[in-house]
This record gives sequence, structure tokens and C-alpha cells, in this order.
Amino acid sequence: MDESLSGAVIRGPGSSSALRPTVARDVPGPYGRLPLSVVVDGRSDAATAGQVAGLAGRLQLAGVWWRQPPPTGTAAEDLATLLGLLSDQAAPAIAGLIADAHRTGRGLLSTLPADRAGQASPVRLAICGSALQVERWLRQLADAPQVAGTALSLPLTADAAVPAAACTSMPGPGAAAVYVPITPDRDLDAAVAGAAEVAAGRPVLVEVAVSVGRTTAEASARADGEELFAVIGHPRRQGLFGTLEECQADAARLAQSGASELVCYLPRSHDLPDVLAQLPAISVGAGILRPGEPPSSAPPPPPGWGGRRPCSN
Repeated sequence: MDESLSGAVIRGPGSSSALRPTVARDVPGPYGRLPLSVVVDGRSDAATAGQVAGLAGRLQLAGVWWRQPPPTGTAAEDLATLLGLLSDQAAPAIAGLIADAHRTGRGLLSTLPADRAGQASPVRLAICGSALQVERWLRQLADAPQVAGTALSLPLTADAAVPAAACTSMPGPGAAAVYVPITPDRDLDAAVAGAAEVAAGRPVLVEVAVSVGRTTAEASARADGEELFAVIGHPRRQGLFGTLEECQADAARLAQSGASELVCYLPRSHDLPDVLAQLPAISVGAGILRPGEPPSSAPPPPPGWGGRRPCSN
């Protein structure tokens, strides 16, 4: 795994609640939820991307992201139009851009969208790259008012600090957050724990692969042979995998390790809406479960219920 992680400074226009609040580690999200957001598959056409964004908004996910360039598929040619579509369809969730600084230039910032009135549409931005690359991006962000969050690389040491450029290029209050990108050889639990230590109370956004099914076999069928997971890593090792209950337990473990939001990559599937619909349940379950503790006991029977009785012949 790379010795540096990417971080994000999250700043919302007007009300910061649109970006989800910073939360304590023992309460992962509002009302006990661990916020989950979703990354649009790079092989998607505009209609599918808009559908995913719309579902993310209706399901009250934390947001919808596009990665440029994507792990699979092709880079968006008209990024401003795509991000504008995601912003419009995902509301009240907020759109985000994950920029791979190793593979794309800082000119990407000039393509960020504006709304129909000519005002800046807020877009979260996570930059994955070396400390030097991110520092250069930060210096250019003063000319990108559309950005609702900036990103910075932090080494895995407890004394890591936010570069001065992050403060000078982003006026106004902001909460620095660490962004943990996904790689096939990442030690997920160690990466989250290390990021939480570096973050020192700041939010930690973690990229994860997700495959959930009614049974473990169904989750395997969705994940095995998936081109995306061959590139970024299998959900069994790099995210949430199995039944709903198993995925809730995985998410709860990451929340207890320090994750504040999970940025989810999903398999390309004809029943993608059904997969997306499982994310809110994972979010709620992760906020309730505590790793190592037994599940809650079954509710008591209703008054007057005496159990099943043998049938008489």
C-alpha cells in the first residue's frame, strides 16, 4: 500500500449539514447511522448515472461520486455536464469528484459545473495523489468556487498536519477529513485505524467494494468475475461482503475503527437498484451493532401467546 493517504477538507455552502456532520467514533452518523455514499460505475451511460444519483438522493445516502479517470470504463469527456447531472438528480445528497492526480491534470478543476443561474454548484472533491501533487492542486482551488471540499495527502504518522495551502486556498470554516483510497493489496483494517490516528478526530472517508445478497452465494455471484473488483480488490477483502447482516457487521467494524463515511463501489448488475436499496439498511445496522457483542435478543411473544400446540387427529 502507498505510504500516503488522501484527505479531504469538507466545506458546505451555507449549511454544513448538507455534507453530513463530523461525528464521534462511538456514534458513526446522525441517528446512529454510518453515512454511505456511492461511486458511479465508469462503464455507465448518462441515463444510468442519473438513475444511480436519483436513487442515492431518495435513499438518503451521503452522496454520489464520479472518479476521473474511472477504474473501469472511460474518462468522462464532458465532466461538467456529468457532475451537473449528478448534482441535479442526487439532491439533497451532494455530488463529488474523486480525482486521481497520478492520471489526470489540474486542468480538471476548470471543468467543474455551475448551476443554471451561473452560480457555483457545490461538489465535494477528493484528490488521490502524492503530497506534492495534492499541494499543487490545493494552490489552484482558490479559482474553483464550485468545490465544496478540498483534499490533501497525509502520511501515516500521528503528527501529520494539514498543509498551509489548504487553509489559504479555501476561505471559510472547514473540517479536515482523511480520505482512504481503495487498492487491491490494501490492509483495510490497518488503513482505517492508521487514518483515524492521523485524523485526530477529523472525519475519515473510506473507499470500499460492496457486494450484498440475500445469501452469501448471491453476493459471490455478483462479485466473482466482476471486472471492477478485479481492478480495485474483492469486497471480501476490501469492503463489505455477504448477506445484509454480514455487511452490517463489516461496516460496524470499520466504524469502530474510525471510519466516518464509506464510499462504496458496487458491482455492475441488472438489479443495481435492489443492491442500492440495501445500503440504507447497512448504514443503520452499522450504527447499532458493536463488533464482538452478541446480537440483540428476540422480542418477547405477544400477550396470551402460548406457543405452537400439536395438532390432534
